[in-house]
Amino acid sequence: MKLCQFYKTAEEREADLKRRVPIGARLGVLIDGKIVDVTDRAKSHHDINSPECVGVLSACVAAGPEWTAFRKEVAELSADEGVNPESVSFGPCVLRPSQYMDFYAFEQHVMTMRKQRGLDFIVPEWYEIPAYYNSNATSMLGHGMTAYYPVGEEKMDFECEMACVIGKAIRNATPETATDAIAGYTILNDLSARMRQKKAMPINMGPAPGKDFASALGPYLVTKDEIADLGSVRMKAYVNGEPWTDGRYGDVHHTFETMIAFASCSRQLFPGDVLGSGTVGGGCGAELQRFMKSGDKIKLAFDGMGELENTVEQDQS
Repeated sequence: MKLCQFYKTAEEREADLKRRVPIGARLGVLIDGKIVDVTDRAKSHHDINSPECVGVLSACVAAGPEWTAFRKEVAELSADEGVNPESVSFGPCVLRPSQYMDFYAFEQHVMTMRKQRGLDFIVPEWYEIPAYYNSNATSMLGHGMTAYYPVGEEKMDFECEMACVIGKAIRNATPETATDAIAGYTILNDLSARMRQKKAMPINMGPAPGKDFASALGPYLVTKDEIADLGSVRMKAYVNGEPWTDGRYGDVHHTFETMIAFASCSRQLFPGDVLGSGTVGGGCGAELQRFMKSGDKIKLAFDGMGELENTVEQDQS
C-alpha cells in the first residue's frame, strides 16, 4: 500500500503542523492514481489516538491482526471512490515521530564531503558502525510546503535521502529482527543550511544546527510489499526542473536493518520513528558546489515512491 496523510485545505494542514497533533488529518491510500479516504475504515479497526499509533496510522499497518483485517478491506477498494492527488494538501506521511535519526550511509557522499574539507580518506570506524545524529522530530514538512531557512543563510541545500518508518516497538534489535519492525519507506529531504552547519561543525557536536529548522517527508509511506527490490530504487533530485542527482539506494553501505540494530542498542524505537539513510552519492548541492536560492523548487523523485517537492525561502522573521 501507499498511504498518506492529507487535508482538504492547506489551512487544516497548517493547524495540525502547529499543534503537532494530526487532528484534521485524513488517512488516504493511493489506488490507480487516486487517493481514497480510508480514515473511517481505519478507525473501525483501531483507536487512532492510541499511543502506539501516535496519530500516524501509516506507521501501524505492519503490526497486529487489526491491521491485517484493515489491509484486506483496503485491497478491495476501487479508485472510483478517490480524488486526484493534486486536489489535496499533503502532510508529511509521519507528522510527529517520537524520534528522528539521520545516518551517513553512502560512501560516495562521505568521501566527497571529506575531500572538500581537505581529508582524503574515510576513517575506518565509518565502515564499522552506521553513525547517526538525532535530528529535530518536530520539524517535518509535507509535499508542496515551503521550507524556510535561517535568516541570512546563503547556502540553501537539500539532501536526497530515503527513510524507513518503524512499525512496531523494538529494542536491542538484530538485523534479522529489524526487518519485521519496518512498516515501510518514504522519501526524505534533509534540508541543510550549509553556512550555519559549517559554523557549528568545528565544535564537534554534529551538524544539527544546520539541519534542525526543517526536514521534508514524502507524501506516501510505501509498505515493504510494494517494493520488489529496494536496492534498485532510483533516487533523483531536480531543482527548478533541472536534474541535479541520479543515485540508487543499492549503493548504500549500511542497510536500514543494520541502522536499526545499531540505533536500538539499549534504546527503544517506537511506531512512527523515522530513520534517514543519509545522502545518496551526488545527492546534495554541497557535493556539486551549487546551491539553491529563494523561490527555487526542489523535487525528489524515487521509483515507486512518488515525488516530494518543496519551495525554499529565507526566513524573514
